[in-house]
Amino acid sequence: MSKFTNLLRKSSSMNLTGGTAGDRSSIYIDSSNGGSSPDTSIINTPFGEAINEKVIEPTEIKLHEKNLNDIKVLLNDIIKSCKHYYDRGEQYSKTQVKWSQSFSKDYEKSTTHSTTAQQVYQQQQQNNGGETTTSDSNLGFIRALEQFTNSITKTSGYESEWINSVMEGLIKPIQLLIGAIDEKKQYRKKFDKAVQEYENIISKIKNQQTQKKIDILKIYNYEKEKTKIKQNYENVKNEYLYYLTDTENKMHTEFLDLLVLHYESMQLSNGNAYAEYAGIKTYIDSLRTWCLNEQDYFHKESIERDTRRIAELQKEEDVKHQPIIDLLVSPPFYLWKQLSEIRKTELFPPAPLPNAPIVVPPPPIHFIPNLVRIFEARGQLSELLIMMVQSDLPNISMTGTFLSHDVVSCEFIDEISNLPSSTPYLKYLFDQSITNIINYHDNYRINTQQGITNLIAEFEYILNIFQGSVEYLPPPFKKASVEIQNGLKKLSPGSNSPPIGCLLFSRVFAPVIARPHQHQLFHVIPSDQALEVLSFLSVMFTNFGTNQSFMGSTMCYQQLNESMDRWKPVITTFFDQVKQSDLTEWDSSISLNEVYHQDIPVIQSFIKRHYLNISGSFLSRDREQLSMFTHALGSLEADDPPSEKQSNSSKHSSSPSTPTLSPHSSYLNISVNSSGDENIE
Repeated sequence: MSKFTNLLRKSSSMNLTGGTAGDRSSIYIDSSNGGSSPDTSIINTPFGEAINEKVIEPTEIKLHEKNLNDIKVLLNDIIKSCKHYYDRGEQYSKTQVKWSQSFSKDYEKSTTHSTTAQQVYQQQQQNNGGETTTSDSNLGFIRALEQFTNSITKTSGYESEWINSVMEGLIKPIQLLIGAIDEKKQYRKKFDKAVQEYENIISKIKNQQTQKKIDILKIYNYEKEKTKIKQNYENVKNEYLYYLTDTENKMHTEFLDLLVLHYESMQLSNGNAYAEYAGIKTYIDSLRTWCLNEQDYFHKESIERDTRRIAELQKEEDVKHQPIIDLLVSPPFYLWKQLSEIRKTELFPPAPLPNAPIVVPPPPIHFIPNLVRIFEARGQLSELLIMMVQSDLPNISMTGTFLSHDVVSCEFIDEISNLPSSTPYLKYLFDQSITNIINYHDNYRINTQQGITNLIAEFEYILNIFQGSVEYLPPPFKKASVEIQNGLKKLSPGSNSPPIGCLLFSRVFAPVIARPHQHQLFHVIPSDQALEVLSFLSVMFTNFGTNQSFMGSTMCYQQLNESMDRWKPVITTFFDQVKQSDLTEWDSSISLNEVYHQDIPVIQSFIKRHYLNISGSFLSRDREQLSMFTHALGSLEADDPPSEKQSNSSKHSSSPSTPTLSPHSSYLNISVNSSGDENIE
């Protein structure tokens, strides 16, 4: 009995003695407490501790399996890409074959056709003794076609060889490598079976050791069986590890060999193809040179033809529209004066006579914006402004105001401030202050001391920007302001503060400040309170430019006058700098074509409506100007469709005050009888 007892003790504690403990990489012994306290996982029996072994899979196996799985994923991706290229290459190869076959047929047709034609042509050249440049060109093309046919026929086979090399050199070998990786399933199955058997025998031993009545013979037999199973487990595990290691190493070496062989095959195939393509390139270069020369020739010819046509059309447009533009923008601007007077009559019609029938006038034609664009396109705005200044200099010298009784001229100047050349300058000066007033108008109430103080601050802020803005001021305002300065020096040489800012401040800045949403400085209509503040600020600029003061004895008015007095030297300094600055006209952003199609028709409509008044005024002044005027209008209507002329004639004939217009140069037959009276037919 003592012999069996010792055997039982030996089998139950073999993990402690190491006799049958096995490899610690695959068998785990639970002894974490180290004997410091009772461990509930260790079972004690009368013959010692029960077996506590566990089978743990080595981390080396897990690492190798993960590497092989990653390699398999990579190889599958390579196969997908190769199959994609294989399919595309196969399709391209088939197309290449069809192309080579079509070239052969085209070559035969071209050769058959051109041989007879070439013989006829050569016979004609021999008879005429001329050169054969065209024949040489055709012959070169035929030779190039022959070379193409032969080369494409050869290279079509290279494409088939390439896709075959992809299939035989990449896809199939990689599939074999994946097959070698897939053998892992068999080894894994065998390894899992050995692990399961080992775990089962350990479980049997532990179960027998924990019975109340222990069968020592069974434990003895289990221990012998365990030794055999463990040895089998070790063998299977080592065999699986050897397989994993060898397969992983094989993936690296064989895949590199596979790539080397494939690229060697590609090098050989590409070398053969390169020799053929090099021959093709020579013909391609010669044909490309010829084609580019021909293309350049036809392209230049097309551009020249289009340029000539555009120039002809532009010349026709100039002949049609320039006479009326010359009358409008050329000094002494007599036509502008006539249009201005008529516009003034439209705005302020005379009172009707007593007992006269009420006649509703047609809606007015707002032609001033179009007229401003015409002057801008021709670069004549400065001349017209200078003329306005010269005619109003006496009034400026006496009252300090500019165009105080000429509403139409003020409207003209107001439209100049809306031009693309003026808006950026005005936005540069007033954008910040106008935005502040519109957004925080309660801070600028003109009936409070704080509001006046804030307005003075904005006024001085704008002037501070203004005094350094000479280079940004549009040239028409520069020249007109210089003309005012020079004229006032002659008319009022003793004045210390002449109103030289009456144009810029009262006719340009003030309207813009009062209504910024109408001058592209603000895109939303301000509130009534903000408009009231802006109107007061515009009055400040008007008084400042015309050298006037606020009348009143309140503290607010005194502050306003004192602020303007402090900044008066800035005006003189500013316009002295303007006189020394560059007065060259800027390039217009408005093209003549835009003027022809957008602005001239509006002016034409206005002139046609008031033709009798305008022509009568010309007749009383200058017969030559009248002839030019009628010729200009006749040129405008010379190319109008007949239906439009008839409709215009019917419309005007229905009105007793509007004449019937003629498309000829003599726009209206006007004669003078012996008594000097005008006869209009």
